[in-house]
Amino acid sequence: MRKIGLALGLLLAFSVQAAASGTALIITNEGHTHLRDARGAQALLRLDGPLSGAGFAVDMATDLAAPTMRAALSALAEGIERQRHQRVIVVFAGYVLHSGGSAWLLGSDARAPDLATVDDAGLRLETALAVAGRLQGGAVVAIADYGYPGRPAAGLAQGLPDRIEVPQGVTLVSGPADQIEAFLRAAARPGTNLRAAAARGRALRLQGFDPPYLTFLPEGHEPALEGDNRAWAQAQAADTEDAYRRYLADFPDGAHVAAAREALTRLEMTPERVEEALVLSRDERRAIQRELTLLGFDPRGIDGIFGPGSRAAITAWQRANAHDPTGFMTRDQVFQLSAQAARRAAELEAEARERQAEQERRDRAFWRETGAAGDEAGLRLYLERFPEGLFASVARQRLQEIEEERARAEALRDRAAWDAARALDTVEAYRRYLQDHPQGAFADQAAVRIDALTAPERPEVAQPETLPAPDPEIDAARAAEEALMLPRFTRVMVQQRLAQLGYDPGPADGSFDRQTRQAIRQYQRDNGLPDTGYLTQSLVVRLMAEGVLRLLD
Repeated sequence: MRKIGLALGLLLAFSVQAAASGTALIITNEGHTHLRDARGAQALLRLDGPLSGAGFAVDMATDLAAPTMRAALSALAEGIERQRHQRVIVVFAGYVLHSGGSAWLLGSDARAPDLATVDDAGLRLETALAVAGRLQGGAVVAIADYGYPGRPAAGLAQGLPDRIEVPQGVTLVSGPADQIEAFLRAAARPGTNLRAAAARGRALRLQGFDPPYLTFLPEGHEPALEGDNRAWAQAQAADTEDAYRRYLADFPDGAHVAAAREALTRLEMTPERVEEALVLSRDERRAIQRELTLLGFDPRGIDGIFGPGSRAAITAWQRANAHDPTGFMTRDQVFQLSAQAARRAAELEAEARERQAEQERRDRAFWRETGAAGDEAGLRLYLERFPEGLFASVARQRLQEIEEERARAEALRDRAAWDAARALDTVEAYRRYLQDHPQGAFADQAAVRIDALTAPERPEVAQPETLPAPDPEIDAARAAEEALMLPRFTRVMVQQRLAQLGYDPGPADGSFDRQTRQAIRQYQRDNGLPDTGYLTQSLVVRLMAEGVLRLLD
């Protein structure tokens, strides 16, 4: 087993020729200063052979403190940027802690970190993933997770979290060291699919970029051709004039020179540039969106901004009119679209007039058959078919009149039934009224009268000629009534209402004598109120409301 001095190792790793398949960084933290050793972690150093043989520039280091781990990752990021590698592999074997969705790869100098110190004790996994993410689609981060020896501090848990946010284009694999080693050995063989390789290790977990058929190293991969192929792939991914010119400058005799020149020619007259040359204003773009909508191609908004919806609508229109489906307009296409939209608008207007005329014809015919007779059934049938029809307002007005007539007739029947019950003034008469008119206007009065007629008789109590002895409660009730300053009209209505309910308050003259006080007390007792014989604000409101309804009858 060999250890490479970090600074020298990284320098050598990133100074290899551009023909390398990629770069790999392997950190195995087996020995620890303050924690129990993570036995077996250094076994992953054996990956040097298969990865180097596959054309990777491999740097290995073991038992790194947290600051040195961060320096190694920084050097890896710098090498990726400088050498323009096509693939990157980052391997870590050692102790891991996590909190929530964040995880830390602990350095060899870690000593029982807590939430406040864990950033100093290790390297954030998300940082390693971000560095690897510089090579999307060709990045593998492998973690041989040894958990943590002992009980983590509050807020921390050992190992990797269940859910990890993996950057786009990065494959994260985690599990035991031996299965990680087998997985990476398989990945170093051309034609190996990462998902298939991970499936061979039962305890391995694959997250992030997981193409079902794409291989990590292509079938027949030759490291000597990797620089040319990598540069060409990067030029294709960028798909810009600068990218293709850079490829041609770096590889004037490369395998993809002809394709690069064709791509340059294509980009010089791109649909985007053709449309840009039109210098369409915001209003002109809105007009194009309206015309597309009119023709049945939905741009998902008319805002003068050609977003994905507008581009999709333009593409669909181009296909329908035998144009190249670029999603970008030319001047001739703008004129053609405008002409088509104008013609379609005229057609739609004519169709709308025809539909309106046909609708009115059916409306009038149906009115003659139903609503014109003026009966309720016909009117309702017409409104059901034509709620906004030509005669809808007439139908609704007539229905309202019919309902008002019905309500007046019902009110007369209700009043006649009540008058009959009052004339008999018996429990049976009032119950018959409630049975025939449970929702009648006098239902409450009938119920009160039934209660009064069925209440047990109370013995006559001789009323003293003088007022009762002073009582604090009575005095307070009297003072509260006086504070109301009730007008004579209100007092008269209270006496009338008491009389209607079967209590005898004496003459309805607005003067509250002993008989009126006795009637108030009786009403209060029958309704579960303090029987003071004096009015309160709530009692006045209750009697007045009932009295007003009586007067309206």
